[in-house]
Amino acid sequence: MSGELEAAGAMATAGLVAGAIEGREGQSPGEGACLNCGAQLTGAYCSACGQAAHAHRSLIHVLEEFLHGIFHFDTKVWRTLPMAIFRPGTLTRNYVYGKRARYLSPLAFFLLTVFFMFAVFAFAGGPPMNVTESGTVAEAQAELAEAREDLATAERELQEVLANPDPDQPAGLEESLARQAIGLAQAEVAREAQSLRRAQAREAAAAQGEDQVVAPVAVGAPEPAASAVAPPAPAAPAEDAATPPPLPGSVQVEVDSVDSDGGPLNWQDAVREMAEADDFVVIQGWDSFNQRIRDQLRNPDLAAYKIQEAAAKFSFLLVPISLPFLALLFLWKRGVTLYDHVVFSLYELSFVSLLFVLMVSVARVDALMWLVPMLVLFGVPVHTFFHLKGAYALGWFSAIWRTFFMMIFATIALCIFLIAIVILGLAG
Repeated sequence: MSGELEAAGAMATAGLVAGAIEGREGQSPGEGACLNCGAQLTGAYCSACGQAAHAHRSLIHVLEEFLHGIFHFDTKVWRTLPMAIFRPGTLTRNYVYGKRARYLSPLAFFLLTVFFMFAVFAFAGGPPMNVTESGTVAEAQAELAEAREDLATAERELQEVLANPDPDQPAGLEESLARQAIGLAQAEVAREAQSLRRAQAREAAAAQGEDQVVAPVAVGAPEPAASAVAPPAPAAPAEDAATPPPLPGSVQVEVDSVDSDGGPLNWQDAVREMAEADDFVVIQGWDSFNQRIRDQLRNPDLAAYKIQEAAAKFSFLLVPISLPFLALLFLWKRGVTLYDHVVFSLYELSFVSLLFVLMVSVARVDALMWLVPMLVLFGVPVHTFFHLKGAYALGWFSAIWRTFFMMIFATIALCIFLIAIVILGLAG
């Protein structure tokens, strides 16, 4: 229920903010003197100070203003929305060159769509995040063999570094990186060995006709005793019973992907364990910052909420982050200003917000899940192509190569934005 209330509040805030930015039209003409400055009224607004001719004092009018601010926007939103989806280039070009009365301003439209997107996210909720496993014994054995190969490769690389250190590298840097790689490889081997144990336990339970979750066995522990009436579980090779002995000085990582009750580890527990690790570091040498992030991650649900809240509050940062990349694409094109890029960015980000809403809605229907990657792979590039072509009056070839680089720049800008909201959300 709290998610629905939060979503409703977000939509109300979006409507009121966008309505406040855009203003109102369509007031009935007034008569007499303006109540604010005393000038003679000649229309719906005072020609001297701009105040509306009618100053209502009824409670019903407050409600009417509230609903008008959320849903109406003087019908501009209903003209702007189809243009932003189907004719974005024309919309941006018209607004840049002065045809603005019919359309919602880029900033108001951006605020409306972003708040609407987060409201839909709050209503829809997130997908289940529990970690589950469903592989066969043969698949688990293959994964374990691949992990062991990676570990052997990391060990050989360490031996090569110890035997032939690079004189151009700082002393000890290559060895430290090699040992860290070995530690990660050992952790992967431990996970795959444990997955093999779980697969063996599942097959043994299935052979016995038991419809229950079998608690996994820790790596290196003896095999569970099989029932007298059940066929024995497939035996793993002797070397799979435990991880290989580590090299001296290599990093040891304890991996446990099950909770204390033997069930699968959910994402909250995984984040909490990561925060409790002794080697948890976000930025090397900044202990106060690392400790602040660690404290926040100890409550994963609150941390996720803070990150989502930061994404909604600081979504406008996507515009200044994107601005240098857009300016670079049109560095030598005459007649293009930074104002044009800001309008383009706001309308394009508004469309992406609406696309995310569509993706979330489609993802709730299992039969339509295949549409989600199609919307990502084709929806954004195709819309960006026509938006660039129409907004900047480009030819086909100019729009195509700029769209290609625009997708690369958008990925970089999104990564920068995600890092920023994580820092702002968790570290304040």
